[in-house]
Amino acid sequence: MSLKHILKIIFKHRNISLMILIQIAIAVTIVGNASFISYGTLKNWLIPSHLDEVEILNVYTKVFDNQVDKSALIQRDLTNLSALPDVTQATYASNELVLATVAGSNLVYKTIQEDDAGFENAQFDVTSQGVATLGLNITQGRDFYPNEFVYAGTSQNRYASVVLISEALAKTLFGEQSALGQTIYLQRARRPYQVIGVYANKMLGENAVYEQHWYHSTIVPQAHFGSADVNYLLRVKKGTSEAILQEVEDQLYLQHGRIVERVEFAARAKKRLWDGRSTFAFIMIGISVIAITVTGFGIIGLVSFSVSIRKKDIGILRALGASQHTVLKALLMENALLALAGILLGSFAALWLNNYFVTHLRAQGLVEPWLALVVALSVWLLSAVAVYIPVRKAANIAPARVTKTN
Repeated sequence: MSLKHILKIIFKHRNISLMILIQIAIAVTIVGNASFISYGTLKNWLIPSHLDEVEILNVYTKVFDNQVDKSALIQRDLTNLSALPDVTQATYASNELVLATVAGSNLVYKTIQEDDAGFENAQFDVTSQGVATLGLNITQGRDFYPNEFVYAGTSQNRYASVVLISEALAKTLFGEQSALGQTIYLQRARRPYQVIGVYANKMLGENAVYEQHWYHSTIVPQAHFGSADVNYLLRVKKGTSEAILQEVEDQLYLQHGRIVERVEFAARAKKRLWDGRSTFAFIMIGISVIAITVTGFGIIGLVSFSVSIRKKDIGILRALGASQHTVLKALLMENALLALAGILLGSFAALWLNNYFVTHLRAQGLVEPWLALVVALSVWLLSAVAVYIPVRKAANIAPARVTKTN
């Protein structure tokens, strides 16, 4: 049977053909995106953080008493926390905690030009023990000098002039050029800072990770107080038990006028960071399984219905001498053409939907060509298996049966 004849049959039964095509397209759209997102999430899971995840603590507190002198409070907290037996370093962190952005978006710009869109960045504003607390390894340049730290109220409009940046950020901004001595601009205010050192990559910023800039980060020797949020980063001895969490909380509550919102290991912050996306990925996998099941049964139902109303045509073909193999081949070819059209339509829809998820929902599911091919072949195979039973049954229709029916 010629391709032209098969196309005529498809057009003749266009309503059912269209329903099969749409069903396949929807399956490709859903399964394709579920695959991209799930694969992207699993792949990102394997990216090393290079963090001492069970040796760094994030400490979140909020001061509700406006009469509290926050500058003095921070000084006392750092002294008291550093005195705990298992704490080795402590720093005030006014802008960002490990894998927990607490002060909104932190952008870094290479230029001060308005058309420079900048890059997502984890900006750690720290006190003198900040570099040691985070366990940074400076590979180029130097550490901060004591006189480079700025400690000021939020209303004092005083800022540091130097910065340390990660190797990944240095490469993003300056490529193969040396970052040392270069000027970068931080936050939307685009304040200038001179790069004095570059450190080995560590996964530090929540928003930066969301934007897939895994190792973008900057360390700024400045700490501004005045906000109700008074947060700290602590480094503890290797092997320290979770009892330290309660010890830190008890110590902080000795100072009145505040609540301790959370004390956690960096490992917990990292788990929380991935949990949300993992849940989304698993939901997508569940939806794709449902889509595959519905598609399979849907195609069987539609093809069975299509065959039932075409028994007479098939019987006539058999009466004219068409073999079972010829009828089976023609029906499978008809389904293959519908599957091809559905896969192409579904692929375009999947690309559009994936772009929407990545752009608006910050899903990590960039299109993988090989995975798209696997999905297309899988849906093709599913549709072929789904139509085989009703098509096989149709091919066995005896000419005498049609004659008898009429």
